[in-house]
Amino acid sequence: MSKRIAELIKEIKMEHIGRFHLKELLRDPNFNVFIVSFFTATGFLPFYVLYLLSKKDYYGQEIIKTIADDVDNIWVPNPGVIYPLLRDLKRQGLVVSSWNMDGTHPRHIYHLTDKGREEYKKMYEIIKIKLDKSKEVLGRIEKEVFKDG
Repeated sequence: MSKRIAELIKEIKMEHIGRFHLKELLRDPNFNVFIVSFFTATGFLPFYVLYLLSKKDYYGQEIIKTIADDVDNIWVPNPGVIYPLLRDLKRQGLVVSSWNMDGTHPRHIYHLTDKGREEYKKMYEIIKIKLDKSKEVLGRIEKEVFKDG
């Protein structure tokens, strides 16, 4: 699929989208602006980190790898985004952390607090409604745009 995307991208006249800062992004056949914007621009990333921590304790790099794996490595979260997010969640009392000295090097392990679990449940309800509505709207647009294809 990436090869086909790369072929199509070469054929597209990119001048008209330059002002949207997508030219370079669209040239990478593995980049998916929808995945990246969904995680970053919609507020989904904090929710998803809380979701992961609701399942088990994680260290920062493990969160990054898990998210990348979950989106088929279309996007790998930058540590400069994840670690400040974890600090914010910690400052809000939604997570706590402790050092794990087992293994080859110390790791900061993050654990969801009761307050974090409650916040996750509230966010779950909001995100579920918004996600369902987004899928509905995108489904209508998909049917309209791709009805002849």
